Parts: sequence; C-alpha cells; structure tokens
Amino acid sequence: MESTLEFRILGPLEVLGEAGPVHVGSSKQRALLGALLLHANETVSTALLVDAIWGERPPATAEKLVQGYVHALRKQLGNGVLRTSAPGYRLKVDDGSLDLAEFERLKEEARAASLPQAVELRGRALALWRGPALADVVIEGSDRHAVTRLNELRLSAQIDQIDAQVALGRHTSVVGELEALTAANPYQERLAAQLMLALYRSGRQADALEFYRGLRRRLDEELGLQPSQELRDLEAAILRQDDELAAPVIPAAAVADAVDGDATEPAADAAPRERANRRLLPLAAIVAVVAVLVAVSIAVLADREPTPVVVPPNSVAVIDADDNRVVGTVPVGVRPGPVAYGDGAVWVGNLEDPTLSRIDPLTEQVVRNIPLPATPDAIAVGAGAVWIVNARLGTLYRVDPAFNRVTAAVRLGDRAITFTGAGADVGLGWVWAAFGDATLARADPAPPRAAGLGSAGTGPAAVTVAFGSIWVANSGDSTVQRFSPLTFEEGPIRTLTVGSRPTGLAAGEGAIWVANTGDDYVTRIDAAGLGSNSARPIPVGDGPTDIAIGGGVVWVATAASSSVSRIDPETNEVTARIPVGNPLGGIAVGDGEVWVSVQAP
Repeated sequence: MESTLEFRILGPLEVLGEAGPVHVGSSKQRALLGALLLHANETVSTALLVDAIWGERPPATAEKLVQGYVHALRKQLGNGVLRTSAPGYRLKVDDGSLDLAEFERLKEEARAASLPQAVELRGRALALWRGPALADVVIEGSDRHAVTRLNELRLSAQIDQIDAQVALGRHTSVVGELEALTAANPYQERLAAQLMLALYRSGRQADALEFYRGLRRRLDEELGLQPSQELRDLEAAILRQDDELAAPVIPAAAVADAVDGDATEPAADAAPRERANRRLLPLAAIVAVVAVLVAVSIAVLADREPTPVVVPPNSVAVIDADDNRVVGTVPVGVRPGPVAYGDGAVWVGNLEDPTLSRIDPLTEQVVRNIPLPATPDAIAVGAGAVWIVNARLGTLYRVDPAFNRVTAAVRLGDRAITFTGAGADVGLGWVWAAFGDATLARADPAPPRAAGLGSAGTGPAAVTVAFGSIWVANSGDSTVQRFSPLTFEEGPIRTLTVGSRPTGLAAGEGAIWVANTGDDYVTRIDAAGLGSNSARPIPVGDGPTDIAIGGGVVWVATAASSSVSRIDPETNEVTARIPVGNPLGGIAVGDGEVWVSVQAP
C-alpha cells in the first residue's frame, strides 16, 4: 500500500495526510522524525537516533525510549511508513513526498538550464522554503550539522538566483531581497558584492559606497579583518564608474523567456545571447568572491543569542532541560497557574476556568480538561491521586487519574479572609496543605479525610515535604517554617527569615530552595545546618513565582522578566536564562523537560 503522506522539513516540521495535517507528538518524537527524514529511505541506526535526540547526554533508558517514540510515531503515520531495519529503522518516503528532495531536484535541473529557465526552476525550488530547516525541532549530535548544511544550501540557491536575475537586468528588483539577506548574513561577502553592484546599476552609487564603508568598519571592529580583494576591487570600480559594471543588454526574446518561463530558446536569438553572456564574464569574476572568514568569525556567529521566543498566553511552555530552550507549547485553560508532574502526566490548574488540564508528556497534548468545583490554588500528585487546594473555601479536592474527575472533597479549615495563596504536597503518608491566612492542614489520602490542623505563618503560599519535615513558605511575613509531621499542631520547630514574599518552595540537592517574589532572588537553606545562617541568596530574574528541581538542576519561573532561570546547585549561580516572552506562573520538571505555565501580561 502506497503512503499518501507528504513530509515538509524546509521550515517547521509538517506531515500532511489525505485528511489534513498529521499531529506529531512530543519534542523528542519530532526530533526522531526529523532525523529519519534527513535520511529518508535509508536505515538509521538506533545509536544515531539516540544521538540526534539527546546528543552527548542520553538517559540510561535512551534506546527503550526510542522504541516508545517509534511505536507512537507508527500509530500516527500509519502502517508501512516507518519500518524496522537492523540496526535501526527506515522511513519510507515516496517520490515527490518530501520537500527537500523536490528542492534538490529543481536546483540540480537549474544548473544545466538556460538563464531564464534557471530563474524559473530556482524560483520554484526556493518557494518550497517556509523558514529555517526543521525550525521547530531540536536536533542534536552529528545531524545538527546536516540541518545547518540545509540552510546553507538555501542561501547558496538564493545567491545563485540573484546572480541570474542581475544577469537578466533585474538589478533594481533584487535590492530589497539583498538588503534583507545581508542583514541576516552580515559576513557573507558574495552577498555584499551583489548588493553593491545592484545598488550601483540602480543609479545608487553613493548607497553602494556607503554600504561598503559600513561593511569594512564592521569587519574591522568585530573580527579584525579587512574586506576581500574582490570587494576592494569592486569598490574601486564603482568609484571610477568602470564600464565593465554597466548593466548587460538583454535581447527582447531573452526577457520574454525570463518572464514567461518558456523552456524553448529560439535559434535566431542564440548569437546575441552568447554575446550578452560573454559581456557578463568580467562581472562573474567580480561577484564570485573568495571566502575570507576565519575560524574566529564562526565563533562569533555561534555565540550570538537566538531570536527571543514568545510563548502565547494561556499555554504551557515546554523547555528542553539539556538544551535550555523552548521546544514546544501546549494550549491549556484561561490563566494557568500551578503545575505538577506525576502519575505519567503534567497537571495544570487553570485559575479562571476553573479546570485542571491533563497533558500527555509523550505527545505534548492536552488529553482532558477536568472541571473543578473551585479555583485550583495549589496542586500535588501522590498516593494515587491529584490533590487540589482551594484557599478561599479551605477545601481539598481529590481527582482520580483513572476517571479524570473529582471523586472527593474534604473541608480542612476556615475560609481565607486576606491571603488566598496555597501550597500542597504529598509525603510521609499524608497529604499536606498550607492555605488561607495561617493554616497548615494534614489529610488522610485513603479514604480522604481531615487528619489534623495547625497554625502556619502569615499568608502561607507553598509547602514541601523533605528531610523528614514539613516546610511552609509564608508570603505575608517572609518566613519559612519547619514542622514535625507528628507534632505540627503544636507549632513549628524552626522559623527562618528569608526574602520578601516567598511564594515558591522546592526540596532537593541537599537543600530547601525558596523563590522570593518581592526580592527577586532565591534563598538556599542547606539541609545539613538548618539555622538561619545557612540561608544563601541567589539573584534571579524579576518576580520569581515558583521553583522546581530535576536532573540535578534548580529551575525558577520568573513572572516579571518572563523567563526561566537555571541554577547550578554546585555553584549557586544562574547558568542560563530561557526567555518565554510572557509572564509565568507555576513550574514542574518531568520526562526530561521543564513545564511552565504562561499567562497574559
């Protein structure tokens, strides 16, 4: 049975079937498919796929995970498309079904075609591009270079196309395109030569010389280089208005061919066209510039910051924990807040709906939006359920993951009057909730029922269970309290002063970590010495709201700076900031990725 699928990698990854677009799941699945498409109809070893998905730091279960991704991908693509082929897998792609193959075919035909035909063929080839190759897929390992090579092939085709258009006398029409290309490729001297020539032939000699001076200054200041000899020769030719730079005289028939894309060349026009082509030889020598960039220029380009990502509001951003960049977005409910990972899913509390979104981390899709009786101020996962705390009602709700619905409601304390923040965690055999004005509650998970009530500080906003104790962050009095699980009703056994308005709390890497919204820093409290002198402030972005730990890294969601900060617990320093583009709410780590809720400004 022949496949009816079309694959597009010259831009964002797309798969089209007879019924429309085929959704390909998680970022890891898309990386798998991207790697297979780079080697379409070839056997790709499991080792190469592991390298393409994780690079130098694959998890111990990488090969088993690849099998799972392949299994899911087969379901999405249909029978017979993705086949097992020792020592790996082979993706069957029919002729004309992959845009890359069509691009290469058209580009190759253009090499042997006449000038007008070449313009038409290359134009069709370039029209297949919708952006950078595999723009929304993170490819690691050796295949990363293959993606870079594709983008270089596109640029090469664009340059060849402009050469042909200039040769056909279309110098004015290509100026705008050249200005955009030189801005995106500031060290590509062949493009610079084309723009200078196009400007000169368009009657803009001063602009051509000004562009050259700017290029010379940039090369000197940024790379310590001078323009190539060819560019210097071109500048001198422009200054003396050399006759060799004049636009060629194109026969009328050739112009008609170029416009119509007619593949037939009349024999009567052969001699004039040959003379016109001979006239272009000095021009070809000028424009074909020798590459003069050295390794330092490559380093400069490699170190450039990527274009900032803007994740839309009312969604969850998916961040690759190894690559420190957004690799996916998942639309959820209105004003998503708390996020938790557990029981094979990512759980997101939507504050305005109110609903609980359940995300499958494998497909990065919402599989169910679960209606809730009240606002989900805090979420915890454990003891076979998802637990929701509503501060205003002082109520704990149990959501059964097997049925995706609320199965119990437990009244824990009084209604909140001033502070409506809340925190929740599961540990030491109980469900713990801190909420309201000053309440710490304990609940039995099975059957769900209240099992104790104590007093926390002012405005409790987060709770975590760690190191045999219960920890509560209080946003109203800027403290973190430590409680014994057995005597918590009698009060805290230690109270530590931290930063202003602590709202996030996490435990791991031998410490308690506190996100202080008011002071823009994270406090580290070492588990080895739990006195106040062990608190260490770590500056992060503006307005940290939540914090999570996973993979030996501390992750902080910052609302005001719309970014996620990565902290190395060995050095207590921020090693990366990942821009998201909109304010953040909650954060969680799971399945090798960071999940952060994104709200409207």
